[in-house]
Amino acid sequence: MFWKKLKKKAAEKHNYDLTYDNVAIPEVHTHKPEDHEETPGEDAPVHYDNVAIPEVHIRRKK
Repeated sequence: MFWKKLKKKAAEKHNYDLTYDNVAIPEVHTHKPEDHEETPGEDAPVHYDNVAIPEVHIRRKK
């Protein structure tokens, strides 16, 4: 019984919709969107006004 459940879960496939809207981490959608906003074209400029920039500290090798 236990092995059948594991095989069934392993056999399930997921259909994910990835959305890349000029963000560092893509959005993962598991369902169809109900209403889609009109997005700017592919050639629209990217605005970095409200973007958090992480601090990166590169250490020297000793």
